[in-house]
Amino acid sequence: MKDMFYIGVDLGGTNIKAGVVDASGGVLVKDGIETQAEGGPSVVIKRICQIIDAVREKGSLSWKKIGGVGVGAPGTLDHKKGIIFHPPNLPGWRNVPLRDEVAKNIPGGAIVENDANAAAWGEYWAGAGREVHSMVMLTLGTGIGGGIILEGKLVRGAHDSAAELGHTIIVRGGVPCGCGSRGCLEVYASATAVVRRFKEAVDAGRATTLSQDVREGKEITSKIIYEAALAGDELAKEVMEETGRYLGTGIVSIMNTVNPARIVLSGGMIHAGEMIMRPLKETVQELAFPIPAEKTEIVFATLGEDAGFIGAAGLALERLKPAKAS
Repeated sequence: MKDMFYIGVDLGGTNIKAGVVDASGGVLVKDGIETQAEGGPSVVIKRICQIIDAVREKGSLSWKKIGGVGVGAPGTLDHKKGIIFHPPNLPGWRNVPLRDEVAKNIPGGAIVENDANAAAWGEYWAGAGREVHSMVMLTLGTGIGGGIILEGKLVRGAHDSAAELGHTIIVRGGVPCGCGSRGCLEVYASATAVVRRFKEAVDAGRATTLSQDVREGKEITSKIIYEAALAGDELAKEVMEETGRYLGTGIVSIMNTVNPARIVLSGGMIHAGEMIMRPLKETVQELAFPIPAEKTEIVFATLGEDAGFIGAAGLALERLKPAKAS
């Protein structure tokens, strides 16, 4: 198996990323194309097969050297049957047998996994989670996703719905969330939440160097707020540090439930670096039980946008081994 390669695919609503990965998690080649999601399942599946073949050829590999293909896909799915139920960013998809459609042209077979789980496995296998047997990853973007690995195994739950970590409730009766609940971590600590909380403060009369931009309706992003904080904007700094404290509160609940050796933070929000990490760790030290507070490592991810396809390839390696066929 060591001389075999695996192809990983990260299926998104806008782009499809793919790469050829060796048995140690090293990337041989990678590429990407537009998803063209508006074309529906048949068009997207054709695009997936195109990028799979493109990266195989780019790596100058015959199919005999490819042990299998893994696809990380958004939304809820049945990982055993490879069926995608109804992903929100892929119009027209309902109960699509993605694994079987992709596998038609793949000699080594194919597997399908939730994209957040795939990214978490990528970091666990080849990135910031190396050398530990239990890890939780939080993906901090427009929302908050995640993945859980315990004793070297991906935790999916009874209905393939585990690790909805962004919907850990940290404020009872708090801000409404898109999931229908209130007070979820996602509505306080995602990039979208950072922008909302910042604008709410400006609307309430707080002074900031970005006041005019907010009033004129210019685009405000979490990165812009972070950069303003670096430049000395007190409100921006306050919002970013408060975000770290919210994350710390949510992470303590995760620690109490899962007790991982390492927690990995990924996604666009990690550009804020120590501005969120310092108050996050301070909150963990304040609220967590002593032993987990001392021993649980909290680190930033290292694979960036490649984590999804690397993890999908790694899961193909795990699940398509002859002794562990699924």
